[in-house]
Amino acid sequence: MSFANMDGKCYCDAIARQRSHQEDWLKVGYAPLGFYLKDFCLHEVDGIWHLYHIAGTPGVSCCLPGNELFFGHATTRDFLTWETHEPCFFIDVRGWDHGHVFAPFVISHGGRHWMFYTGVATDNTQRIGVATSTDLFHWTRASDRPVIRPEEYAWSFCPTSGGAACRDAHVIELNGKFQLYYTAVQKDGNGCVARASSHDLLTWRDEGVAYGFTAWNQCESSNVQQLDDGRWRLFFGGHHAWSYIDSDNPLCWPDVLPRKLRDDITGMEVIRRRGNRWLVAYFGLRYYRMLVGMVDWSAAEPTILQVVSRDDLAEFGL
Repeated sequence: MSFANMDGKCYCDAIARQRSHQEDWLKVGYAPLGFYLKDFCLHEVDGIWHLYHIAGTPGVSCCLPGNELFFGHATTRDFLTWETHEPCFFIDVRGWDHGHVFAPFVISHGGRHWMFYTGVATDNTQRIGVATSTDLFHWTRASDRPVIRPEEYAWSFCPTSGGAACRDAHVIELNGKFQLYYTAVQKDGNGCVARASSHDLLTWRDEGVAYGFTAWNQCESSNVQQLDDGRWRLFFGGHHAWSYIDSDNPLCWPDVLPRKLRDDITGMEVIRRRGNRWLVAYFGLRYYRMLVGMVDWSAAEPTILQVVSRDDLAEFGL
């Protein structure tokens, strides 16, 4: 193939280098060549794991214009070899999310895939929007408005300039209804995990604060898992620690102090579970890559230990 435009050739050459680039990903953690990786999600379809993530330029702040403008996309079957694809979702320079896009989360429903994401204006105002796809590679915004708009909620601190946290969506389906958890800030300035509910993934009802904090003004990357005994576990980060609380009801979380799982983790996704042993993926602000780890909940003090051997993956059928 010949190119009249050298920019086009450079772009295709860069994509080819990305796709062929391999490292010892278990040891060093995955990130696309030349970029860092932050908030991410993993979505498995037909034995292929799709990774969607914030991609940014090393050494550049996420708040600066021109950085964190798109989501990276990569796939794997075994977490040993990754194929890096072209970026799959970008800011809308004429929309409400014209500054940055953060923290994708993907579920499948009704023959489509749904991506919830944080859209950020250039003044750092954060909202949550949704896009859909039929092939997991091409995504279209489902609405020209955000679906979570905290400036409309009486409990929320969300000025229309200067911004406040409204990010890191995590969605579960429960009894024929969807529950969306996200991180936000209350009127008193304390951080929280908030919740909204929906029947169709497009129209969301504000359900207020799911779990509030009295000492943190920010928290990160909420994640909800149902345990084998029927209880629920809510994970979140904050002040560079990854913590959790348990509840008998995912719609009501007790006012108790969280338990710390690990100090230097900012976000975590569950890959597979085998009883008390969970295979997870995680990242932290000390290393902007996606690492694979294992949690043994039967341990006296559970924590996340990095997986560096393919033998450890075999336990989970990978």
